[in-house]
This record gives sequence, C-alpha cells and structure tokens, in this order.
Amino acid sequence: MSLFKSLVNLAATAGVAGAIAVSPIFTLKAEALTEAQVLERLGSIPVFTITDDKGSPLLGAIPQQPNTKPDDSQLLFFFLGPDEAQMMLAQVQKSNPEVGKKAQIVIRSMNDAYTVIRQNKDKKIVFQFIPTKASVESARTILTAQGVAADKIPNVPVFFAIGGQANSQGLLTMSIDQNGKKEQVVPFFLDKTDLQNLLDRAGKEQPDVAKTTKIQVASLFQVLDSMVSKDDKPNPEVERFQFVPSRSSFEYILKNTKQPATPQIAPQTSPQK
Repeated sequence: MSLFKSLVNLAATAGVAGAIAVSPIFTLKAEALTEAQVLERLGSIPVFTITDDKGSPLLGAIPQQPNTKPDDSQLLFFFLGPDEAQMMLAQVQKSNPEVGKKAQIVIRSMNDAYTVIRQNKDKKIVFQFIPTKASVESARTILTAQGVAADKIPNVPVFFAIGGQANSQGLLTMSIDQNGKKEQVVPFFLDKTDLQNLLDRAGKEQPDVAKTTKIQVASLFQVLDSMVSKDDKPNPEVERFQFVPSRSSFEYILKNTKQPATPQIAPQTSPQK
C-alpha cells in the first residue's frame, strides 16, 4: 500500500489501537531534509486546478484595489480542496459559458505545482494556493482561543497534535504500514476533522493519551521551511514528517480517476469525462 493511501486510510477508517503515541518535541531547525526530499513529500498533497479541454490552466484577473493602477497580472489558482475548485468551475461556467463548457478540474500534486511555479518565466502570472474554507475556519477557532490575531492565521494551515505533561509535551506520532513494515510518522493534517476523528477513535483505546492530546495549527509553508536545511544535509528526525491530505480530497480522487490513488499517479491524473 502506498504511503499516500495508508495515511488517508489511517485518518479515515483504520483502527488505531496502539497506533498513536507521543514522542518528545524536538527543535525543528536543528536538522533538516534536503530540498529535494521535502518536495518529494509534497507528492502526497493533491491540488486541484481549472484547465481548458487541452489541459492549459485558466487564468484569472487580479481584482483592482481602490486608488491603485490597473494590474495586468493574472492569477493561477491551486485549490487544496475539490469543493473550492468546483465552486470556481461553476463561476467560470456562469460568467463565460463558451470557456466554461470546455473547462475541467484537473488533479495534480503540490510537488507538480511547485515545479510549475519554479519553472515559470512569466512575471505577470501570480500563483496562489487556496485552502479549504473549513480548514481556515478551524485554524481561526484554535488560534483565536490562544489569543492569536486574525491577521496571523496561516494562509494554508496544517493541523498536528501534541500531548503529555505540561512540561514535557511531545508531538503525536502514528504507526503506518509501509511496504509491509511498521513506520512511525509525525502527521500534519490538511483537515482538522480528520485528525479529530482519529483522536476520538484513539480515545476509546488509549484514553490516557487522548486526554492529554491537543490539536495545534501551523503554516504549511513554515513546516516546509523548517524541514529544509541550509547546508542541504539529510535529517533522520524530520524524515518522519508526513502530510495527510483530506479525506474529501482522497474520495474525490478515487471517484474521478481510473488510477489507484498514489503520490505518483492519482494527483497527476485528469478527471474522467
């Protein structure tokens, strides 16, 4: 079973008896992965784009702000959730039926998205990742309760869990099957609900762990930055960091592609027509 599928299955349906644990928190900046290794991890995060029937992305105009000069730059959106992509597709079909009837949602990985961004030479194209509305609202609820200002909410939030005693809290780890072997990973969820469901199930089997576990929020891009070392040396510690796509994204991929949902295939496969 692929890492992509095993992570989502664990978040969505798997039993968790003995599957979660809390390990000591370590300093993220102490050691890190190489940039290539981090980008490889992004292969587990699907993104959704709107393209024409030939696969060329549809670009949107940047709204003009009051008292500013017109900006002829164009936006290319990468949606983190299928619902937001479908809403945009519906808007295109309504505002421009001729273009809309040929438009479609195409699934890529965030690794692909970064490759497009890095290779782009047109300075008039602006790239934007659009998180799900639910993830932003969840992040706002958690951070507001912690006294964080609204303008400090991450653009693309990810959710993780910590637990243990107040003076020795640790990161939640999970055990997954990878190529027939049990591996411990530190999961960062794109959807808080998936993490909460996992903790709720774990509470039935491991009440002591569940009682001391709290969900926290971080910026996806800050986590990525923390994983890359300045000297490009690999790090065995943050190698355990894994990103868990939302269950809704995974279900959309299974429903709209013929290929198995793996980091190499599913995020790069167009929906069926």
